[in-house]
Amino acid sequence: MKYTLESVAAIAMVLFSMNSASAASQDCNQNEVYSSSMGQCIPKAAMCSSNEVYSSSMSQCIPKAAMVDQPNAPVRLRTQFTGQMKCLDIINDGQNNKPTMAACGNFTGQMWTITPNATPGRFTMQTQFTGQANCLDIINDGQNNKPTMAACGNFTGQMWSITPDGDGISKLRTQFTGPNKCLDIINDGDNNKPTMAACGNFTGQMWKLSKY
Repeated sequence: MKYTLESVAAIAMVLFSMNSASAASQDCNQNEVYSSSMGQCIPKAAMCSSNEVYSSSMSQCIPKAAMVDQPNAPVRLRTQFTGQMKCLDIINDGQNNKPTMAACGNFTGQMWTITPNATPGRFTMQTQFTGQANCLDIINDGQNNKPTMAACGNFTGQMWSITPDGDGISKLRTQFTGPNKCLDIINDGDNNKPTMAACGNFTGQMWKLSKY
């Protein structure tokens, strides 16, 4: 293959640009990232939306509501599917372990605390109603799709990730059910039963976390 002077110059320019970008990226400090479009280092936080904050421990943007700057500050969880008037709650039936979408109100079952787990990038989720000894988990029954409140422990069903999905919306997944299953709401007319379902562009999987 023959190369013209122009093609050799073009290749050299590309290689120079790549090497320059690589060298420039090494000049960024631990709180910055190199922007090739801007040709400079920018704060990692600049990559986050107005509803997000950069977590250095997770190396990604996460919802502001998930930050535990106030460890006991509860949050509400709503879905776009069930709307602003329904919140993730716990059925008060004596067993007190069944999550449900219920009318939002001043109820301790809707007061969720989200705490970083020992596993990087994972959180445990508890309610004031069921206490710090019980965490949102997934029943290991073969179907592995039923959320429940269970005794907290080193269980992958209790290791939740909260991934921003734009416009203040997040997807909720567990390490147990993997990256392809998201917390969703069963569309059965009642529209109040949480489930782990195949992730997709479904409003039941579009969760919004807001300070209580």
